[in-house]
Amino acid sequence: ERFTWWADVMKAAVGIDAYRKPFFSRTGYYAMYLMPPGKRDGGFGDLASSRTAEANLGLMRVFAAQARNPHWQWYVNQLAGGREKKPGLPTPGPYIAFLRGTLPAVEPKAPDDLPTSRVFRGTGQAYLNSTLVDARSGVQVAFKSSPMGSQSHGYDAQNAFLLSAYGQRVLISSGYRDIHGSEHHRRWMWSTRSVNSITVDGRGQLPHSAGATGRITAFATSKGLDIVAGEAGPCYRTGSRPGEGQFLDRFTRTLIFIKPELVVVYDRLVAPKESSFEFWLHAPAQFRVAGAQDIEVRSGEVSCPIAFLAPKELKIVQTDQFDPPPRPRVKLHEWHLTASTAKARQAEFVVLLRPHRAEQPVPHRAELNRVEGGYVLSAGIRDGRILALLPVEESAVLSAEGFSTRGRVAIRRYTGDGAIADTLAAGP
Repeated sequence: ERFTWWADVMKAAVGIDAYRKPFFSRTGYYAMYLMPPGKRDGGFGDLASSRTAEANLGLMRVFAAQARNPHWQWYVNQLAGGREKKPGLPTPGPYIAFLRGTLPAVEPKAPDDLPTSRVFRGTGQAYLNSTLVDARSGVQVAFKSSPMGSQSHGYDAQNAFLLSAYGQRVLISSGYRDIHGSEHHRRWMWSTRSVNSITVDGRGQLPHSAGATGRITAFATSKGLDIVAGEAGPCYRTGSRPGEGQFLDRFTRTLIFIKPELVVVYDRLVAPKESSFEFWLHAPAQFRVAGAQDIEVRSGEVSCPIAFLAPKELKIVQTDQFDPPPRPRVKLHEWHLTASTAKARQAEFVVLLRPHRAEQPVPHRAELNRVEGGYVLSAGIRDGRILALLPVEESAVLSAEGFSTRGRVAIRRYTGDGAIADTLAAGP
């Protein structure tokens, strides 16, 4: 927020309007997509889990007034509970508040004309939302594969994701910063084991390093479907230089969001030697595990069935222990689940997540077929079904039911009467 004071000086002294420059003319959208009104959980990084959307009010007030952005002003009004009378009035002292308070009001505009999902390639994050209006009435999938690495407070490993639904944190980044650099902070939270990502023979990405960079390789969005993909294979190494001690050649993660009720996680993993791959999930409550395709976690009044459709043979383990735990003064109880493969050089995970209000019925029908070049997935949804083509290699050609793709993940959504409702594809 301190820069906004200098932006005022720049505009008055030399006529440079920072809010017309590319960064500041767009940066307010980050808060809107990360934390729609009613959202709890500030995404990735230190102490983000307890942050609420209302914490963005002061800064977004300035951005909305100075950039004259009607969508941002709508967001400010929602956070202020409809009591926003002076859109330019920020939180600083009375002198600055007086000056900015003279700015003309910005007419708010609801985000009905905006896509509900957005990628922020500069920071390597994507936020897939079913709604921007109220987080308590929708589902969000957050994804990170960042060119900035995992340094400083943004230490979460690459290709990690978070899941929130109907105002509840469902699949989370685990741990709590008891003190910066403590054993728990350094050895648990900075490690890949603490987030919803992948380890290889128990080893994770190069921790807390600007060199452990990911890359968002694809993004596509429509009204009913989202696809985002990231690559994080080069992060799995023991040395600081690229390629030094690398023990994973490929980790391509693709998330498909069938809004609002189904998330497909598709991972492609290739190692230089036979290895076990561990798929990590974390939650604020215990997982109910009846088998790899029959797992469920509940958070408040939200339920999320989880089905590991591939690989077929998985060892499922869960614990509520941290390694190492935070200091005794921190009372934190979270659960950690791993699904581990047998040793192989290559593996693919296909995992289905079905977040929903606990009292609502949810379809469970899903069929995954291994075909030459990849997988064909068919799954039921409340108002119809989906068909997804999941190629293993970029050169693979897949087809089913007259639907085809070359190298790109593709999905088609059907209505209950069999009509095509939506189609989306993105690569790799």
